[in-house]
Amino acid sequence: MVEVGTKGNDKELSVLVKTKLEKVAKDFSFTERGKLVYRGHPSIYSDVVAETVELVQRSGGLSRKKLLERKPHWHEEFEVRIAKNLEEHNYMFACEILQNLVRYTSQGRPVIWITPVGPMGHYHVLAEIMNKLGRSLKFRPELIFPFAMDEWSDANGNAVNTPEFVNYMTSFASDMHEQFYDKLARHARIPETNLRFASDERLRDYVPAIEKLLAQNAGVVFTGGVGMAGHIMFWEPTYGALLGKEISEKVMYIRGAPLTTETIAQNRFTSTASAPVPPYANTIGLGLFCLFRDYEKKNPGNVTAIFGLDNVEEPLIWQRFIAQCMLAMEQADPSFGATYPATVPGAYIVVENHFKGFKVPAK
Repeated sequence: MVEVGTKGNDKELSVLVKTKLEKVAKDFSFTERGKLVYRGHPSIYSDVVAETVELVQRSGGLSRKKLLERKPHWHEEFEVRIAKNLEEHNYMFACEILQNLVRYTSQGRPVIWITPVGPMGHYHVLAEIMNKLGRSLKFRPELIFPFAMDEWSDANGNAVNTPEFVNYMTSFASDMHEQFYDKLARHARIPETNLRFASDERLRDYVPAIEKLLAQNAGVVFTGGVGMAGHIMFWEPTYGALLGKEISEKVMYIRGAPLTTETIAQNRFTSTASAPVPPYANTIGLGLFCLFRDYEKKNPGNVTAIFGLDNVEEPLIWQRFIAQCMLAMEQADPSFGATYPATVPGAYIVVENHFKGFKVPAK
């Protein structure tokens, strides 16, 4: 059963969203070996997003000039930064994060850091810089409060520990420890008590903890990547298309969110050597990003969004098309979550590779 948290704990709204998402999972389930099975649903976009996606597809690849034109919904302090290759992307991403962590904590202020598991290549770079320069930079790791944006789950929002996945699936929490937290030296280590992960029922505590930190004039560093269908977090296009803008911007979290076939396929490419992945996840909602967006309007300079588009593997360039769709969008739309980071100060960090056409050599 899906669980939904909404702005102001609006029970009626939570039930409405829950009902719609459970219907998506039911409508795309089927019987196999006597069991009801769900393996994803196709992405559904709003008409405006669908028109832009078709425009980009018909182009075969838009020009760099067209893609980099400033769009109406972009914040005046948001920009697109281009990395020559994956290594430069990871370095730029790490430096942007560290700059903001230092900026806030050196003032004695807490910082809320929303963390993704994808991209991940910047984490080892960030750990190395923090270890080598942490003392001279005078940042305070005890003031950093990371919140994981999502996690695999079963249909009820509980941890995945069934026999079919246990031998090769790891949790996002363990991935973060392996790739970042455990690499930090003692002087740079973020206290374990500050770390929050999205497994099981823990998403329920996010909003109260975040609101408490915002009341202390916290800085916010919202980091992430962009999925094959244009999602951020595990906020799938279908949710925005079904719910509309007003409701979407009030959804704070979803437990047991039914994923799209595109998201499932992408994660099979990138996470498990094409072995199956769970079709459900726990995720923060678009409403949490909007909470930070509204906080930034009242407290300019307190929020930064940094999103990386780092896919360079030939011929599996799964991100080039969606990166161009993202840059072509003329407005923020809840059925294309990747349009939202541009509404606050920050940057898309995009590898040069994404400004090519869509045709790749046959192999």
